[in-house]
Amino acid sequence: MLIIKNRILRQALAAAGLLAFYTPSIYANDQGSETGAATISIIGSRAKARSLFDSDVPIDIFTAKDLERAGNTGELGQLLQNLSPSINMPKASASGTSDTIRTIQLRGLAPDEVLILVNGKRWHPNATMDQEGLFQGTVSVDLNALPVSAIERIEILRDGAGSQYGSDAVAGVINIVLKKASSGTDTYVSYGGNHTNFSPLNKTITDGQNFQVGVNTGLKIGDKGYVRFGFDYQDKNGTNRAGPSADSSYNGTPADEALVGKVLFKSGDPQLYNTNLFFNGALPLSDDVELYSFATYNQRRSLGIGFFRWPGDPGNVLAVYPNGFLPVSVNRSNDFGAVVGARGEVGEWNLDVSLRLGRNYFSYDLENTINSSLDGASPTRFHLANFISTQQGINIDVHRSFDGILPTPLNVAIGAESQRDAYRTEAGDPASYLAGSDTNGLPGAQGDPGLQPSDTVNLSRYNKSAYINVDSDLSKHLLLGVAARYSNIGDIGGKATGKVSFRYKFSPDFLVRGSISNSFRAPELAQVGFRNTVLGFNSAGQLSNVALVPATDPLAQGQGAQALKPESSVNETLGLAYRAPDGTYLTLDAYQIKLKDRIALSSPISINDPNYPTLNAVNFLTNGLDTTTKGIETVVQRDVALADSKLSLTAALNYNHNNLDSVRTGIGGTPLFNAKTLYDLMHATPKTKLVLSGDWQVNQWNINGRLTRYGTLSVMSYDPSSAPFEFDAAWTLDLEAKYTLNKTTSILVGANNLTDKYPTRTTNPNDSYSGAFPYNYVSPIGINGRYLYARLNHQF
Repeated sequence: MLIIKNRILRQALAAAGLLAFYTPSIYANDQGSETGAATISIIGSRAKARSLFDSDVPIDIFTAKDLERAGNTGELGQLLQNLSPSINMPKASASGTSDTIRTIQLRGLAPDEVLILVNGKRWHPNATMDQEGLFQGTVSVDLNALPVSAIERIEILRDGAGSQYGSDAVAGVINIVLKKASSGTDTYVSYGGNHTNFSPLNKTITDGQNFQVGVNTGLKIGDKGYVRFGFDYQDKNGTNRAGPSADSSYNGTPADEALVGKVLFKSGDPQLYNTNLFFNGALPLSDDVELYSFATYNQRRSLGIGFFRWPGDPGNVLAVYPNGFLPVSVNRSNDFGAVVGARGEVGEWNLDVSLRLGRNYFSYDLENTINSSLDGASPTRFHLANFISTQQGINIDVHRSFDGILPTPLNVAIGAESQRDAYRTEAGDPASYLAGSDTNGLPGAQGDPGLQPSDTVNLSRYNKSAYINVDSDLSKHLLLGVAARYSNIGDIGGKATGKVSFRYKFSPDFLVRGSISNSFRAPELAQVGFRNTVLGFNSAGQLSNVALVPATDPLAQGQGAQALKPESSVNETLGLAYRAPDGTYLTLDAYQIKLKDRIALSSPISINDPNYPTLNAVNFLTNGLDTTTKGIETVVQRDVALADSKLSLTAALNYNHNNLDSVRTGIGGTPLFNAKTLYDLMHATPKTKLVLSGDWQVNQWNINGRLTRYGTLSVMSYDPSSAPFEFDAAWTLDLEAKYTLNKTTSILVGANNLTDKYPTRTTNPNDSYSGAFPYNYVSPIGINGRYLYARLNHQF
């Protein structure tokens, strides 16, 4: 386990201990009728639901009220970053499809190394693979496809759980629980935007105007049945934090020189139109059995921006764009997920049988661009590709308690799952990828070339698994849990995982807990089969290609690639929990995650193959890395009773360190990854994150404040002669005031990043693109500055 050598970490832990705070913001239920320690979580153990305090693993719970107080951007990942010190969400910019698909990190690992559940059921990934963001090669769940206003609570299991939930639960599990109240209608309307002092231009900018509206209502069906349904709609303008382009004209033509020093690029959030629908319902069939179903649907259109093309750029046609052009990426996502099942008591067993379907359809277009190799005959709008993924599954889960086997009840859960995954890609318009007759131009749509017919894929596979989870309070002091699972993943093969956990109570208010387990993450079909070719002309004026190919392709295997296999991890945790007589609540957990065969995208590797005369380089996904992640998480909370009011305070800290243990090489020792890829993977996440928050309730007022400190992080410079660029530690302040007009209506105003904090400015011209990108998006505080908002809530 970790030894705390870091001076900043020691100081932060000491400060957290001195605060001795307690608040229900993480551990209270929606009604507030129970203390935080008594709140029941449905994740952690599949054999028996337990209170948070009694759990043998660290679990956080955030309620709908917590999400409302965490800011009103409409992005679920952003809200989770605001609430949890263990979660970060960097926002890619000018990065194709990565602008639209927002993902999160848990404990510093990749977005696809955390499992996302909805109402306890596995949720499907999106159809795109990150090729330009911070986590290239990853395929994860799109959190923007889930409606925030539909959420009753979110449970976060901060521990490896592959033996309980299967693939992807390496860093932990996030379970999103939908609202199920059978009566009442909740409505809201919100408006906000960024208002910031932008020093690179020495001006005040107001943009990112964000309009949101939503309604959800409940209906009673019979005596005990219900359905809850509703929608959210969001219309958000984009932001731009690009700086003046200093001396980055392409070739010094008069048209280029006339633009030097002007803001030509775009860096920030895309323009967004987002619609979410949901329902969640149940209908009793008898006193013991009920049918249930829930579904979400998301339709999203976003407009991102590529790199500016100068007038003299060979990617431009002067007759069409005499002043250059800025390509606009048009991303359309249609996402649907649904579950239908039956649950109840069958004899002495509790049975849950369910069918689920998930589908993501992603359409990728470009506007305001050109294929300059086609000269003036080129269109300026292109359809680049379609990506479609589907997931179908059937689950059978049963659990019960046995008496008489042990001195205390033995809780047993058994389950099995069969799942079919499918993935296919569809080609773009011919003009989006063709090479025309003008060899002075560049082939393919500028900004991102279209997918060629020869690169399309159509894949499917079946995954099957079975598990058993048992636990028992062997005495009034000791809880012991054991879990095991065997999974068979299509053409990849079998994988066995297991877990042993314990909790020992020295007293009713002080315990230690720990676990050791192994987990895995199977590669998604997009990672197994995706291919794409980018065309260009080499220095000799000849057409050349850089191809992203599957690891099974002969071109990749000629460089040392092998068929992808699951990532595997060994997780160890050890922690304690304490409740003081005055209500102080403290948890402290240390963890270590050793990841083997981690999947990463290789750098382009030059090739000279006479069978592929136009191919210049290839890259591919490979199990090329072994890493170790170590960390400490602590939460200290307390309620303070004041005259006619209540003050709830919390302090939460995460310390996280990634280490690169091993790096594979290709044939003949050829490096598969460049130094920047390896460095950024280990260091582009804050080493520490401290969240201090307070919630003051007095009469009709509710004042909520949150102070967050993001520790240092760093990225490798694009200039190989320069040292890595380090981001200084930064504090951000969020503040919100809510006034309750009556029992049904409330109004609130707030600010995220009230002090208008920006990351450390990028000074190296090679990293800032000669000033066009003054701030790097990898910093979790973002590059948009202050965000102000107001919201009106009304209940019927």
